[in-house]
Amino acid sequence: MTFLLDTNVLSDFFQARRHIELATAARTVPCAIADVVRDELAADSQRRKAFSAWLPTSNLDVVPILVGSAADRVQLSIEIGLTTPRGKGERAAIALAAADPSFTFVAMDKGALWIALRELWTPGERLIGLPVFLRRLVDAGALEGNAADDVMAGSRHVMPTWWAAWRAG
Repeated sequence: MTFLLDTNVLSDFFQARRHIELATAARTVPCAIADVVRDELAADSQRRKAFSAWLPTSNLDVVPILVGSAADRVQLSIEIGLTTPRGKGERAAIALAAADPSFTFVAMDKGALWIALRELWTPGERLIGLPVFLRRLVDAGALEGNAADDVMAGSRHVMPTWWAAWRAG
């Protein structure tokens, strides 16, 4: 299983200045991004420079969507009605996960989560949120707990009910 990260998940690591730790974690726990996610972050005026320098050393696989592939067909259908480039990265990642059950999509954006819930139908763990991803990395010994705390705090998402007890334990 490979964790397929949404743009916002990477942004949360950069926001918390913990992207180096994500690269280290990806040596132990397989992680990937869609090529469209890469393109979104490379075009982001706030993160372009840091992201472009970091990506070659990140240990993240960059997965393309091949024209005519199953992922391409899913992507085309879930992009119908999309009028801005915003959201293309999450849709590309969802399309890849829908076409390849070895991917578990990691996101925290409401829109992406709803689309993924609708599209990821094959058996197995297909979708997890940022807090669960962070916990998986810490539990695997791939990420320090304080780094997970920083990413979660910087994301401004609601802490899950189990977070405090888990971190205290």
